[in-house]
Amino acid sequence: MKKDNFLIVGSGGRESAFALKLFEDTTLHAFLSHKNPTIIECIEKSGGVYTVGDVNNAKEVAEFAVSCNIDYAFVSADDPLSNGVVDGMLNRNIKAVGGTKAATQIEWDKIYSIDMMQKVCPEFTPYYQVIKNKGELSSAIQEFQDKGIEIVVKPQGLTGGKGVKVMPEHLKDYSDCIDYASELLDKCPNEKVLLVEKLKGIEFTIMGITDGENLVMSPASYDYPFRFENDFGAGTGGMGCFTNNEKKLPFMSDKDLQDCQYIMQKIIDEMRNEKLLFNGVLNGGFFKTKEGIKFMEFNGRFGDPEGLNILTILESSFADVIRDMWHKTLSEDKVLFIKKSSVIKYLVAKEYPRESNEATIFTIDKEAINKMGVNIFFASSIEKSNNQYQTLKKSRAIAFGAVAEKIEDAGKLVNQAIEKFVHADLEYRSDIGSKENLEKLLNYDFGK
Repeated sequence: MKKDNFLIVGSGGRESAFALKLFEDTTLHAFLSHKNPTIIECIEKSGGVYTVGDVNNAKEVAEFAVSCNIDYAFVSADDPLSNGVVDGMLNRNIKAVGGTKAATQIEWDKIYSIDMMQKVCPEFTPYYQVIKNKGELSSAIQEFQDKGIEIVVKPQGLTGGKGVKVMPEHLKDYSDCIDYASELLDKCPNEKVLLVEKLKGIEFTIMGITDGENLVMSPASYDYPFRFENDFGAGTGGMGCFTNNEKKLPFMSDKDLQDCQYIMQKIIDEMRNEKLLFNGVLNGGFFKTKEGIKFMEFNGRFGDPEGLNILTILESSFADVIRDMWHKTLSEDKVLFIKKSSVIKYLVAKEYPRESNEATIFTIDKEAINKMGVNIFFASSIEKSNNQYQTLKKSRAIAFGAVAEKIEDAGKLVNQAIEKFVHADLEYRSDIGSKENLEKLLNYDFGK
């Protein structure tokens, strides 16, 4: 029986996870930004083809999809989505899953997303102000000061997490907030600036898998954005992540989970009301606070590393899930997850998140790692020779993931695989998913 032709777009660890879930029951093709070893191996096993080019060029991606007779395409990376790669394929009659450029405004325009939240779920929305020009800054920030609320300053558009500054960690006082917001307005005169209440609580993510009408919640995930152990250092794209052996995290209540689902369903319904074509993944960033759940942000795609966790524990056929997202036939019983915990950890160059001056050569024993039950997800690295690889000097090099009954056991398994079978001048966070780290979360003081 002929297998459907599936296309993925991108070369990150997230796309490696897609490839590992798709290659056995599809003929897999890929439009890559670089030769990711995981993806290429999966494509070769499935009998598909790949090309390397600009993943943000909607015309080029669509032409490649047509040339490969693609049945279904799945796009779930921020830049291709915001550059209309899905739109380009839809215009060529390719069944492309992932939000259109207009629909993924939910991610690339922070003001649009928080305004939508205020409209449909005001009770879960933090206090915020939208600044159009410098003349509005002093009075707006005075309102935060009068309420005794610390501020998060956010540029309107996508910045890869690097444009957001928080008081007092990055901005020591309200005066610094005025200065930084002014700087953003000068830098991007056509964009506004968002001032948001700084929330006290535990940040977490839930990815909702959706066909634009129906919503299936994946297990919640806890991400480690800071570079070094014990949450020190610069913010990053994510050093690793864990999920629990049930849909809620250890510090969450059933009501927390229900509230997140309520919020995300309301957002999907509102986008449909606005005639926006959105399917794929609505990625909700939330805070658990003393008042309950509060909204932080939305992304219109699988997170990375969070998506690696979710696909590792996905029991259902990912190809079937993509088909159901396209045909609007998604339901809870069609998206099943194994009831185990998962941990993902990234290896990075010592300089990360700064770009390295030189590439790092590293070797891994893939066979031994896989025998341990640990998954390998190549990201910003390429193959030099058999089992020898080279980093691309920027971003995260390679991720490893495992599942176990307990979060801490999955974390230990990943650590063992890295210590025994990876030979590299690269670094990772051994504390991700550790027992001590979990206890810290469970004993978090939310205040009175």
